[in-house]
Amino acid sequence: MDTKLKHFPPKWADRFLEFYCAESKLEQIQGDAYEIFYLNLEERGLAYARFRFWIHVFSFFRWSNIKRTKTKYYHSNSTAMFKNYLKIGWRNLLKQKATTFISVFGLASAVGCCLVAYLFIANIWFKGMLQPNKNEIYQLTYTIDEEEGKVTYGTVAEPIAELLSNEFTQIKSQSRVKQGLPILIYQTESFYQRVNYVDPGFMDMFVYRMEYGYPQALTEPDQVILTFELSEKLFGDTHPVGQEISLVTDGEEKRYKVGGVMKKLNDMEIFNFDLLVNLESIELEKPQVSLKQSWDAEQWTFVQLEKGVNPAELQAGLASIKKRQNEINSENPYLSLDLIAYTDLVYQIGKIENGVRNFLGLGPQILLGAIGLFILILAVFNYINISILMASKRLKEIGVRKVIGSRRGQLIAQFLSENLIVCFFALFIGCLLAVFILLPGFNQVASKSLKLDLLHDPYIWMFLIGLMGFITLVSGLYPAVFVSGFKPVTILNGNQKLGSKSFMTSVLLTFQFTLAIISIVAGIAFLQTNYLNENRDWGYDNSDKIIVNVPDTKAYFTLKDQISAIASVKEVSGSENFIGNGAEEKEVTYQDQKYEVDYLEAEANYAEVLELRLISGRFLDSNLISDQTQSILVNERFMTDLGLSFPVEESIVLDSVNYQIVGVVKDFHMTFFQRPIVPMVIRSGSDSIYNYLTLQMSPGTALSAMDLVKKTWREAIPAGLFEGKLQADVFEREYSDVRGIQHIIIFAAVLAVILAAMGLFGLVSLNMNSRIKDFCVRKVFGAGTSDLTKKLFKRYLISWGIASILGGGLAFVIVTQFLDSFFAFHAGVGFIPIATGLMVLLLVIGLTVSSQIWKVVKANPANILKAE
Repeated sequence: MDTKLKHFPPKWADRFLEFYCAESKLEQIQGDAYEIFYLNLEERGLAYARFRFWIHVFSFFRWSNIKRTKTKYYHSNSTAMFKNYLKIGWRNLLKQKATTFISVFGLASAVGCCLVAYLFIANIWFKGMLQPNKNEIYQLTYTIDEEEGKVTYGTVAEPIAELLSNEFTQIKSQSRVKQGLPILIYQTESFYQRVNYVDPGFMDMFVYRMEYGYPQALTEPDQVILTFELSEKLFGDTHPVGQEISLVTDGEEKRYKVGGVMKKLNDMEIFNFDLLVNLESIELEKPQVSLKQSWDAEQWTFVQLEKGVNPAELQAGLASIKKRQNEINSENPYLSLDLIAYTDLVYQIGKIENGVRNFLGLGPQILLGAIGLFILILAVFNYINISILMASKRLKEIGVRKVIGSRRGQLIAQFLSENLIVCFFALFIGCLLAVFILLPGFNQVASKSLKLDLLHDPYIWMFLIGLMGFITLVSGLYPAVFVSGFKPVTILNGNQKLGSKSFMTSVLLTFQFTLAIISIVAGIAFLQTNYLNENRDWGYDNSDKIIVNVPDTKAYFTLKDQISAIASVKEVSGSENFIGNGAEEKEVTYQDQKYEVDYLEAEANYAEVLELRLISGRFLDSNLISDQTQSILVNERFMTDLGLSFPVEESIVLDSVNYQIVGVVKDFHMTFFQRPIVPMVIRSGSDSIYNYLTLQMSPGTALSAMDLVKKTWREAIPAGLFEGKLQADVFEREYSDVRGIQHIIIFAAVLAVILAAMGLFGLVSLNMNSRIKDFCVRKVFGAGTSDLTKKLFKRYLISWGIASILGGGLAFVIVTQFLDSFFAFHAGVGFIPIATGLMVLLLVIGLTVSSQIWKVVKANPANILKAE
């Protein structure tokens, strides 16, 4: 007995037995093991007894003795419990249809906006990542030493592509890619179209689904493959395969047959093109060049390696090719010739010159991402507030569950399960909103072709699942933790009050109001700026003027003479560029100081044809030889920045030639209003051939005369592309882009107000329902409508007041910075946008709360209180 009290079986062996042994057998097995341990202890000693105990523990470690029945039961019970949670959650949602709709619609709107933002951003960062062979494709690059240091280029010498197949057996396929913008002619119409000249192996390496024809059409040099969009543009409903088109490059026309049409592409494709052409078709037309000249010419070169091949295996062969290049083209020696993984191209933007990808567009990404996050925050805050107040109708259920043994973790799991239902429906409806409303609208205003491709885009599933998990946790975790923490005694005694004075609810509501104010101010300020810019004085008379391009310099004078003969044309002037299309930047010197200026070379009468406003001096005169060689016209900004006053005695040095300022014109907008007015110099050249002609038309005839001008132009240049436009339309593209951004911002503002209104409606409705008896008692004891209104309005007016201070201040700072980064000329954030934002939100609060007060006013206290 004494021995038993002093010594015990090994505790780790005993614990291991308890760990694995089924509860139904543990007592018997453990008892037998203990009995044998103490018999061995008395007969053979402690060490032997412990050793044999371990042996017995391991000997009973059999499948029949291992725990499993309880685990099965536990998992089965957990599944049943989860199903029960979902069933209870579904019933609760159906009981409160109005608040459920508010929650689901708010979250669905946020999901739709986040989807649009994601697809836009993914179009940049995941571009080309849907290609099935992406992991085997590499682009050749080379690095050289330049003045600024080492520079990597995405194009390599043309002959390198021919050497690859001879040097490497590991290459499965290869293709050269050249971009071009030739004129496409079909019947009587002509267009500039984006062309990729490629090797036939391009269609083996890059996989595109075909609508008509077959990918191997490019094996024939006289066949091309069109995008679906171009085919629809050219042929409409006519079957495209076999149709003939012409491409004009450098004045040379070549005919092709349509061999295939791709299915509709989205913006996820890494190459931007309208049609693919066999590279050999233009190489056959090339004149013979020297070996040195062929190595000077460069192009993109892609290779597809055999599966499992490490690109490092090609380094020795690439070094050999690099050595050959440096021997032939010693003026441009390569430091290295490398392979860049296709999947890494997007991360190399900014590091590779002449790369396939060279623009990230961070500004639009940040704008759309901010809008999506902004709407998501509003919707989540709405849902959190409503969830907390919806729990006020379930306090007794929570209390009873706690009394009968429910743990806090189980209650949290229950609320999160219910939240999962809401988020699932929100995700489903959000996808529908994105597909049928948001994406078509965004594509129209942003000139994009984004689409939700659930069948072929694995990244979208990752995003949707991640978004659903994020929304479920963020929107449901706090309400679940908050509500599950109540004490059952307090709940069942009726002492637990929820919602009417919740600090967290007030904070979230105030934050919602703040975001709504910022969005309203942004929308109004942007709208105000656009209105001012669309009505801004351009600094000259842009009416009754037509601009036409001159693609063939040989026909310049013929074209000018024929257009001048049109009756409605009053005067014609040629120019290197035209006002509204940007200008060349040059450097001028005055008194040994250098200044950057915009420069435009044009005929002497150009300023008069454009009706620029002369402030001092005179216009250039084509009859004066000195005006062709020694005189310039400048704008006000030029005089201000250089500190000059007219007349200017000293000369201005431009291109090492001295010029005299003979006139000063009023500042005018050479480019859109996103760029400030800068110093401008206009110079005239004698008998120059220019790229554009500007026609001054008789009043009111510019639009009607466009067809006649085009016909005359076509007679002079039959194989060219007519790009005539009205001078009044030179900023139409920029206006369209800005209107698109305006529509997006206004949409976000309207949606923010709607979400704030719906969230407020849900809060007021739930508060009203939870306190309707209190209001009815007050009404019975003589409280008037004004007393009830004042009591109910007070909380929301306090939130509105705090949000007005925060939102007004933040809106001024954020929106001003945004406008400064976007426009050189804007309306700013003044009294009108901020005051309008505050008043709109106050009106929304007033209407929402009043609609609920009306219920109290109309309610019959007897019917409500008799329920007690």
